[in-house]
Amino acid sequence: MRVRPHLLDTPHSGIRRMADLAATLDDPIRLEGGDPNFTTPQHIIDGAAARSTAGSTGYAPGEGLPELREAIAGKLARVNGVTASPDQVCVTTGACGALFTSLTLAVEPGSDVLLPDPGWSNYAAQVHVLGARAVPYAVDASTGWRLDPAAVEAAITPATSALVLNSPGNPTGVVFDPDDLTAVAELAAGRGVAVISDEAYDEVVFGTEPFSVASRVQSDQLLTIYSFSKTYAMTGWRIGYAVGPADFVSELSLLQEPVVSSAATISMHGATVALQGPQDCVGEMVSAYAERCQKATALLDAEGIRYVEPGGSFFLMIDIRDSGLDSWAFATHLVEQHRVVVVPGLAFGQGGEGFVRVSFAAAPETILEGLARLAETLHDLKSRRRAAG
Repeated sequence: MRVRPHLLDTPHSGIRRMADLAATLDDPIRLEGGDPNFTTPQHIIDGAAARSTAGSTGYAPGEGLPELREAIAGKLARVNGVTASPDQVCVTTGACGALFTSLTLAVEPGSDVLLPDPGWSNYAAQVHVLGARAVPYAVDASTGWRLDPAAVEAAITPATSALVLNSPGNPTGVVFDPDDLTAVAELAAGRGVAVISDEAYDEVVFGTEPFSVASRVQSDQLLTIYSFSKTYAMTGWRIGYAVGPADFVSELSLLQEPVVSSAATISMHGATVALQGPQDCVGEMVSAYAERCQKATALLDAEGIRYVEPGGSFFLMIDIRDSGLDSWAFATHLVEQHRVVVVPGLAFGQGGEGFVRVSFAAAPETILEGLARLAETLHDLKSRRRAAG
């Protein structure tokens, strides 16, 4: 069957490419993914099963179960400082589904969409599928991956239809300064640019409180996207949500109908239980990620390896420029010679070159063993480079 030529050129995920390579190896150390090694908390599994056993297994409203949307509105007020009514919430098939549907509504074919560089690779892929043009705005390692309002302002042109923000960041782990986020969102929205704030890791922050740009910026040009995947270790449930102007959210729900009808009913039951039940599990998992981060950076410090300190999410970007290899070559060498799977920084854009991304989603002992092998590899390549003159 013929495939549209345009779609054959879709940039595919470097994360998936490394995962596929790992699948060919015996007993690899996998530090490439964002899938928590925690199981979904048992009370969520049990609650979803009980509601399904009671007979609630049919179709759900396109915008999501009413009780879940009510619970989300409560969570937004409690955790994010965002005031939103249930009719401003649409439940989606993961944050990825929310992002794609939102971009489909907001982006004209042939227009420009501003994306962080480095940034999650699915952003550029979705923009390409929609026939728009991905335009990077730099978040530079030398500044700690800081969001630069002036750089974003310079990138906005009359062709710009949308801007994607992401904090806490993937792949960088950066938590943008609230003032910078506010300035950028207000600037873009004021110019009629749709602002889509990807906050999938909103509660996975270290030493600070979650911040949502919607807690400061009230605009009909702003949409925020959240996920249950990271906060509650519910990646396989495929459940997220979008929050924004009620009329836009209504259209988003209608657009879901011919594609997926709605998010899965059983997953929405699980999400409802997650929000209505005890929240101790969230703090425990976030504390575990923070501890893994601390141990990982301590190991890198002891080895004299540079990195940019993350403020949240599951990820850490490690500087491998001393190896003399580009990030794809380094990552390929590491997996083929030492069975450690990381993601090349270039998989996330030109701004990621010279770095590799590692994940804290693995078990602590796996992370430390993988980083020890990475450090040994980097030192060996550096020594060979010096010996070669």
